[in-house]
Amino acid sequence: MFNKNRTFPIILTLIIIVIIIYLFATLKQPYVECSKTTTDQFDIKIEERIKTTFNGNKISKINLTKTITLPDKYNSDKYLESIKSSLEKSYKYLNNKVNIKKVENGIITTININNKETIILNNIEFINMDDLKIKINSNTKSSDVITLKINDKYTEGEFKTHLKNNGYVCK
Repeated sequence: MFNKNRTFPIILTLIIIVIIIYLFATLKQPYVECSKTTTDQFDIKIEERIKTTFNGNKISKINLTKTITLPDKYNSDKYLESIKSSLEKSYKYLNNKVNIKKVENGIITTININNKETIILNNIEFINMDDLKIKINSNTKSSDVITLKINDKYTEGEFKTHLKNNGYVCK
């Protein structure tokens, strides 16, 4: 039936196949994507999209895109330049890891960090006191914002729950 010389290679092949199937079955998504879109009383839309990569149970990389879309009423170069300037000052501490660009009706900010920098989510609001002004909350201890840092300890599930509890939708 079986030749003794062929038994060992067959067993070894079966073991390798089982290991490969196990590795594919336990393969996890290495990142979590979440987003949140809000529209304030001035009809200004703020959308945040965050892609967080994990290494074990720690955050290893964060890619954040914040898009601010102004309604026609505020869609002038004056407002766009003011918002862009405020964002540049606010994110200056990230040293060239931020790309802020004006688009037709708003601003798109892209932030990529992978060192021990801190990033704050849900920290932009607008006020209108005779003129539209942007207010950026930079207080990392504020209960109104979410603060994330590279090497923060989260499992993917804990991270999703944390963001979902703050109004984000996660994949």
